[in-house]
Amino acid sequence: MAPAPRFSAAEQEKLIIYAAIKAIEDSSLLDFSMSAIAKLAGLSMGSVYKFVQCKEDVLIALATRMYQERQSIFKKVLALPLTTPERIIATSLLDFSKVQMYNFDSQLESIVNTQAMMKRCSQRWLTQMIACGERCQTMFQQFLQAAADSGELISGRRDIEEINIGSWSLSLGYFQTVRVHQCWRNDLADKPAEEMLALAPDNLHIRTMQRLVNTYDWQQKITDDGIKKVCLRLTEAGLR
Repeated sequence: MAPAPRFSAAEQEKLIIYAAIKAIEDSSLLDFSMSAIAKLAGLSMGSVYKFVQCKEDVLIALATRMYQERQSIFKKVLALPLTTPERIIATSLLDFSKVQMYNFDSQLESIVNTQAMMKRCSQRWLTQMIACGERCQTMFQQFLQAAADSGELISGRRDIEEINIGSWSLSLGYFQTVRVHQCWRNDLADKPAEEMLALAPDNLHIRTMQRLVNTYDWQQKITDDGIKKVCLRLTEAGLR
């Protein structure tokens, strides 16, 4: 009879994930090696390859965990006692250290959402990451549908898709370009990037988001006082 494995499949998965994070931190998202992961995890290469077949799988697996964590945080934000427009803008006002899983989140997101990455990874991991994104999209869709059904969004369901795409595009565009570049400049200047993880109420992105959301027909639009209230609610919830 073959000896029982030292670790269960779930335990091996955790070991490999934690080892992958350490291997990337010790090198980079491009330079880490599968052998380094096996060594750090204390597992054989065969055990590692049962879980992930290539470096692209490793990155997709890490990104999936990152998106799952973000979904749980956004779910808390959308449950805050605020109007729907205020909760939309709250997703940009929360302290992003609360949704940061790794110190390489931004770089990881840029890498995994490329056609080349998706072609090289295993279908199993790509399916998991896509499913995670779809669940998050569905959550926001249902959130806006509830506002339309209650009459808070006076125009009803007609504008739901436009609001969803517009607000997400603006947020993703900001956090994937302006913010990344600012953090890069801070690194060059030897300044802590953590200071930038929560945007000020009068930040240009917040003002732009306020203007975008207020173009739609809400019972109550976002005011400057409403933005201050959002910051207070996020602080009370430990999200800012």
